[in-house]
Amino acid sequence: MLLAFGACVDHAPSWADFIANDMTAGTGTSSDGGAAATTGPASTLDEPTPATGDPEGTTDAASSGDASSAASDAGSTAGGAELVPPRILAVDVPTKVHLAGPVPVTVMTEGASLVRATLDGAELELFTDQGGGVWTGAAPCFGAVDNGAHVLEVTATLGPLSHAWPPVMFEVAAPAPGDLAWARLGPSGSTSRRVVVTPEGDAIEVGSLVVDGAPRPSIRKRRGKDGTEVWAEGTIVLDSREGAVDAVALTPGGQIWVAMNVRQADSKWRPRIVLLDAEGHATGVEMPTDAGTTVRGIASDAAGGCIAVGFGSSGYGDTDIKIWRMNAEGVAVVSAKGWDHAPNGQLNLHGFDDLAFDVVIKDGVAWVAGASKGKHDEWWFETRGILVPLDLETGARLDPVVVQEAYGGWRQGMYLGAAAHPDGVVVVGYGAMTDEASQRIELALYDAGGARLWWSPEAAVDVAYGTGVAVSAHGGVIASGVVMDGGTLRGVVLGRKGLTYELEFSSGLDPSAVYGVALDPWDQVFAVGELTAAGVRYARAAFVRQ
Repeated sequence: MLLAFGACVDHAPSWADFIANDMTAGTGTSSDGGAAATTGPASTLDEPTPATGDPEGTTDAASSGDASSAASDAGSTAGGAELVPPRILAVDVPTKVHLAGPVPVTVMTEGASLVRATLDGAELELFTDQGGGVWTGAAPCFGAVDNGAHVLEVTATLGPLSHAWPPVMFEVAAPAPGDLAWARLGPSGSTSRRVVVTPEGDAIEVGSLVVDGAPRPSIRKRRGKDGTEVWAEGTIVLDSREGAVDAVALTPGGQIWVAMNVRQADSKWRPRIVLLDAEGHATGVEMPTDAGTTVRGIASDAAGGCIAVGFGSSGYGDTDIKIWRMNAEGVAVVSAKGWDHAPNGQLNLHGFDDLAFDVVIKDGVAWVAGASKGKHDEWWFETRGILVPLDLETGARLDPVVVQEAYGGWRQGMYLGAAAHPDGVVVVGYGAMTDEASQRIELALYDAGGARLWWSPEAAVDVAYGTGVAVSAHGGVIASGVVMDGGTLRGVVLGRKGLTYELEFSSGLDPSAVYGVALDPWDQVFAVGELTAAGVRYARAAFVRQ
């Protein structure tokens, strides 16, 4: 336990996600209102049908009631004049899409008041009227998971009248999952511990930067397209004291919560939980804290408040999970509130050492991922991963508390990262043999009732632990971690639960670690950590296709 815990304390980078699209534009054009040429095998001119002489897909208002009433419903000012059906003149879609991102769709119309579309039968967001009969929209592409042919169907309406364009085909041919798009090193002596991604697909990367021979808490922003730093200041140092930012969360309004640990002048460590603006500068909102505890995870709620977790002494000889809560109005609710594991109603509240490393909010409940050391089976002192549900507003414990299960000789472990999943909460950490001689990364998915729905143990090696986890739009699980490979520690990015890929953060003899992962709006992966080259440590951020 000490080996893995020590490694996690010393390492913990994390970074953000990336959005990209590289599309070969189509050439659909409209002509004189009759003929329309579009790209794609199904982009054809809509001719009148022989049976009625009306454009295919139109509806006559008179057939369903009074024509003047229909005209009135559609906003006509011509009294009882019959409505003229809308027409789609052209649909322009790329014939082939190579990268994840929004696939642009342009529709030329006459007389339309609304344009909508479906992709493979699923409704897309309504198109935007650009004026002059031009409507624009987008179809989503999530990378290789969408490889293959897709069908786009577009409909224009005017009141009760509509016109459907024949189905348009386009193909997705994205790079294979696990392909590295780019990687960037930070300054010498730096490390990255966690990462979040903005709605625009840029990454907020936090960790530490060496200044005057000591690490200082730091933050930087990278452009998703190519990893270049966005802010004019480059990497921003957030505190003049020794320390590091260990966790980061983005508010719905684009502000940034950071949780850092700094060494005071009296050499005591103190957590700092601070709200930054979107440019990485302090807003003046900070959670009151005392020395003697450590903060390791933070999450932002839907209103912009935060809950943070960590650990510290209980005062009774053991270590307790600690909880901090500040609401969206900047009001401190609880500070370093303790929680101690006491299974099966036992009275000894100080029989377990408890640690928290991450927290995620799911359906209004804060789920804390961590570890607990004690007599879990009322016999041996063992360290197990735990997942603790808390009331978001008060920090009060809810039920059930999940304890990592033991299998044969695999009786030790920790949960070091957590993420919300459509079916519950997914955690990542490690499992170990009783003597800690062999370890493996473990992933598990639990529902709200504490039932384990899915479990993925990785190959056993001398040293292995998972550090961060993220969930794709399709329910896939992406994990970061560290494994011993041929005597060298290497950072890894793993795609699991419907995804099957592995990316090593380094090659050759250079040791590395990945401490955090996050996904951009199109499910592409940002991974952050560190790389040591020629004895010098550098923060490293990478963008991985999937």
